[in-house]
Amino acid sequence: MNLSQDEFVGLNRSMDEFRRWVLSDWKSPTTRASLAEYYVRCALGRDNEPAQDWEYVDIVLEDGGKIEVKASAYLQPVRGRKLRLTSPRFDIKEKTLAWSSKLSDWKRSEEPKRWADCYVFCLENMDDPATYNPLDLSQWEFFVVSTCRINETFGHQKSVAIGRLRQEGFRSVVFSGLGPEISRVLQS
Repeated sequence: MNLSQDEFVGLNRSMDEFRRWVLSDWKSPTTRASLAEYYVRCALGRDNEPAQDWEYVDIVLEDGGKIEVKASAYLQPVRGRKLRLTSPRFDIKEKTLAWSSKLSDWKRSEEPKRWADCYVFCLENMDDPATYNPLDLSQWEFFVVSTCRINETFGHQKSVAIGRLRQEGFRSVVFSGLGPEISRVLQS
C-alpha cells in the first residue's frame, strides 16, 4: 500500500480536518504571521513553495535577494478570542545566529545583524472587531523597507511601532502594488 504524505496512518481523520483545526483561529498572531508570509509569497508568485520553519529569512529569491516578513495588527486576541485594541509593533531584532536549512547548520556573525535585504511589514489595519477579517486583503497595508534604511533609521532597536514607521515617512502599499514595491526596494 502506497500512502501519500497527506494521509494519516492509524487515525481516521483527513488532512482537511487537520488543516481546519490548525487554522481555526485566523485572528491569532501565529496564524496571522503565516498568512502575511503567504500574502507576500503570492505577490511574488512564490506561493507554490512549501513553508519553511526556522529559516534565517522568510523568502530567498532566485537572484539571492532575502526577504523577512513581519506581521502585526491593531486588534490582538487576549484571554481566548476577545480582541483588544493595541499599538502594532514589528520585530527587527539583530541576531548573531541564523539557521540555514540549505546548509543544515547555523550561519554565524561576529556582530549582531539583520540577515535579510529587506523587510515587509504586514499590518492588518482594522480597529473594529465586528469587521475584522484577516482574509480580506483590503484590510491590509504592506510596508517594504530595505534593511539599510532600517539600520540607518532605527539602529539597534529590537522592534518598531507602526506609528514610528509612519513618522519616519515610510509609505504603505496595497496588495496589488506589493510585488513591484519589493522588486523596487531590492533593486535600489
